[in-house]
Amino acid sequence: MIELDTESLLVHAKGTDRLVDLEADLSRQGLTLGLESFPDANVATWLETGAEGARPAWLDPADHLVAGITTSRFAIKPVPRRAVGPDLLSLVLGTGGRFVAIESVWLRVHRKGDARPTLSFDVGHEGDAGQDEDEQRLFDAIKTAFFR
Repeated sequence: MIELDTESLLVHAKGTDRLVDLEADLSRQGLTLGLESFPDANVATWLETGAEGARPAWLDPADHLVAGITTSRFAIKPVPRRAVGPDLLSLVLGTGGRFVAIESVWLRVHRKGDARPTLSFDVGHEGDAGQDEDEQRLFDAIKTAFFR
């Protein structure tokens, strides 16, 4: 870990930092990355392979996974607070390092025990008035994709 900003709830981590070690350091501060699972990977590899275990962005569009990033080609600082960086995450997330190499990244952290936004999605019930078979299949596909 390079730096921890407890006011903005951001951690500046090296791309080579192991995810489990970073989480352990944060845990000692009462913080967490809030991941569902922790793959055995460093931060750069984790992002380059799709950020396994990260919460879906649609649960809270203002709560970005990455707030800033330093790569082999550009740097984006998280200023002010978490307002910068998410738009260029697509150059990194899940690309396997094809476009840039991650040197460091500012990740959003959360206080342990704090409630986080969730989304409840009711796809309706079979036989709802006005819902035909095609619509039911669509709603079932949405439910399967987002609520495994």
